[in-house]
Amino acid sequence: MKTIRRFFLAGITAGGLLSCIDQTLASAIIPLSPTDHVATSAAVFRGVVVGADCFRDAKDGQIYTRTSLRVLEPLKGTFPTIVIVVHRGGAMGAERDFAGYSPRFVPAGEYLVFVVRRADRTLTSTQGSSSAVKLQRRSGQLTPGQEALLKGLRTLTNHEQIAGDDVTDQAGFEISSLVTGLLVDGAGISSRFLQPDRGEAIPVLIDADSLPPGISLMQATNAVAQAFNAWAAVTKLRFRIEGVQSFGAGADTINNNDEKLRIQLHDNYNRINNVGTLGIGGRGSLTSPVGNTGWNLGGSVGTNEFYKTTRGYVVLEHGAAVMQNLLTFTEVLCHEIGHALSMGHSSETFGEPDNTLKQAIMYYQAHADGRGATLGAYDPPVIQQAYPSNNTPPYSYSRVIDITTTASGPQPNISGINDVELRGYDLQTTNPTLLTTNELNLNGIFARAGDVIKYTPNGNFGDLTRLDPADSSFYDVIYARYSDGTNASPYLTVRVVSYNQDTVAPTDGIPDNWMLTYFGNATPIGTRAGSADFDDDGMRNIDEYRAGMDPTLSASGQRITLLNDTDIQFQAKAYELYELHSSTNLADWERTVNPSIPTNSTGTFTGIPKVAPFMFFRVQKVP
Repeated sequence: MKTIRRFFLAGITAGGLLSCIDQTLASAIIPLSPTDHVATSAAVFRGVVVGADCFRDAKDGQIYTRTSLRVLEPLKGTFPTIVIVVHRGGAMGAERDFAGYSPRFVPAGEYLVFVVRRADRTLTSTQGSSSAVKLQRRSGQLTPGQEALLKGLRTLTNHEQIAGDDVTDQAGFEISSLVTGLLVDGAGISSRFLQPDRGEAIPVLIDADSLPPGISLMQATNAVAQAFNAWAAVTKLRFRIEGVQSFGAGADTINNNDEKLRIQLHDNYNRINNVGTLGIGGRGSLTSPVGNTGWNLGGSVGTNEFYKTTRGYVVLEHGAAVMQNLLTFTEVLCHEIGHALSMGHSSETFGEPDNTLKQAIMYYQAHADGRGATLGAYDPPVIQQAYPSNNTPPYSYSRVIDITTTASGPQPNISGINDVELRGYDLQTTNPTLLTTNELNLNGIFARAGDVIKYTPNGNFGDLTRLDPADSSFYDVIYARYSDGTNASPYLTVRVVSYNQDTVAPTDGIPDNWMLTYFGNATPIGTRAGSADFDDDGMRNIDEYRAGMDPTLSASGQRITLLNDTDIQFQAKAYELYELHSSTNLADWERTVNPSIPTNSTGTFTGIPKVAPFMFFRVQKVP
């Protein structure tokens, strides 16, 4: 099942990410005194929310939420870097569970948390929502009442010296040098745009309906370009501005999963509610892991798996006085774009003593010192964990198969029938390695020979309805991905979407229903034989079947139908994979632009580069 995840980071003064919690706040309790609260609790800490996910407990069938908090200050007990607390309530699909007793943790919120062990040894708040005190800061400082509360607790706990539970078994995830600094969910997983792997630009839309006083539209769009250039200079990221338009809503509320980045240079829709916040940035993502393999939709960089980023956004507080300074405006913009790309804050500590963290563009406070879109030493190695500068992950494409079955005897064993060829592509490597896993083998057996996946049905299934190739349904499926030895592509699928009988001798792999549709007769003899060319167009009948063409119409063939300076259109079979090859001499051919999977009978290649005054092109259907 695919799961939508949303990553939030409320701009330069606060941080956060995924929130799936949908709960009420109130519950009747007899409050504990601070002394009793500490004594009753197994552990006490100050932390910031860095992730959450919802799950259904197999034991009671109810919905719970796991919230991950980065431990900023342990007060009682021994903690991991990230600790998980569990509470009743949350959201699963369209279902919501409201639990009045449970605290409502908000993304990037800072909390004072008192916890006890549940029966299953996980942690939960000692007295529900009253044991998760939301800390409020102004200009980095706690309110006087909360500062007094925290100082009192430090005294009660003798500054972490009193005994408490060792809760390191409830670690949210281990932070290593490979993942430090990325914005992750409660499972420690981040997301990434996939266009850079294919050498493509991330599409960008800009809403400039309002701007800070004194900043012109040209200056603002130049600031956008400078911010993009700063991130592109240390990665293989590219950006393509598609236009300036009014979004009509807050950029963070637009749920179009179109893999675009929306930059809103104002807050006309009141999306920024925190005092002192200059901008917010974030992204939405999609996750659908393959069993227990860890494979996901964003591929892997090194040892880290990623979700697929489906949209990104930035909203700026154009009314803030400091944003009237063009360089500060540019700095904040660069920071928020970092969040949209996967970056977390380098630090959320007021007066951070580590100068590398403090001087990062991703420090939680705006420097406002004239640096503009200038990254610090901290920022490049962090963003490169998601978008490498010299070795992007491979990429590939999912395939579908229509299966031919026979009523008796062995199943078809004909090249091009019941098999499909996978191809892996990589901007640096010519031969990525194919890996396969988790084949279901419900109605047949998958076998692999090199990059070819062969499917042999267990028997005759008759003519089963063709499933929609556009969705994720299947009769059988196998999962695959390509690896360059360091990074791996998002996984792909090979799905069986139909079964079709070939019962009339001599069987040649062409289904009876196809023969009847085009010839009115399922007997494959004479001009109807698979090796014959019924319409004399140069394609054998069996090739017309595999290419999705009409064998009775010579105008129906795999051919280019339009060619101009930038585009090529061609006749195609929907949901098949096509490559475009070019040559300047008809002897040496190379693949041009990325492959295409048309959704109808017309395929298109766009953005064809001109490398010579005269060029030749051919379209190849991948078998």
